[in-house]
Amino acid sequence: MNIVGGIGYILSLIPFLNIFSPILTGVAWFQAGSRTGQTLFRVTGILMIVSFLLGMGLLAVLLGTIFSAIAAFPSFLAGAELSEEIVPALISNFAGALAGIVVAALALGAVGIAVFFTELVSHFRAAKIFNSAWFSRAAWMRILTIVVVVVFIVGLVVLGLISPSALMADGADFMGGTVLLLILPAIITGLLANVFSAVAFFTAETPPKPA
Repeated sequence: MNIVGGIGYILSLIPFLNIFSPILTGVAWFQAGSRTGQTLFRVTGILMIVSFLLGMGLLAVLLGTIFSAIAAFPSFLAGAELSEEIVPALISNFAGALAGIVVAALALGAVGIAVFFTELVSHFRAAKIFNSAWFSRAAWMRILTIVVVVVFIVGLVVLGLISPSALMADGADFMGGTVLLLILPAIITGLLANVFSAVAFFTAETPPKPA
């Protein structure tokens, strides 16, 4: 549990490898629930695993759509008589793929929100059960990240109302460096949250199994 959870949260910090983070952290939280008898931990783990599967499904649909378009393109260029048959088929395939993408994205978003809240509460509870302040520190960092993001969004809205040109073409420099500078605190707190979670799992004291 300690190793799997720690590695899972470390992977969340590494581009491309972070897609595997939910499956590892999910397994770790489920193991934590089995060890302590905490249903909340099990639910968190299951939701994380489901989010991983949904993410893989969404990726598969996107890749399938791209490959289908590439495969059909030579035939589309073969002639007008062929394109009359191919275009409706392409439209039908893309419509089906788009519907699948929308459904998968909505499901992934809903599960992602559920994961955030269950993971947050799980961290606070794990801080007491595993006698590790790192869990609560990670939870507070997640809360701080959300606060910073909300402040950032509100700031952009207010700026847009006060000086719309700052968000238009005239404000290209602002939309570049300044926006990155403003969102940087949220990026840092988000990274620290996962670092603290990794440390929490690595250093957690495993309690005895419930009778």
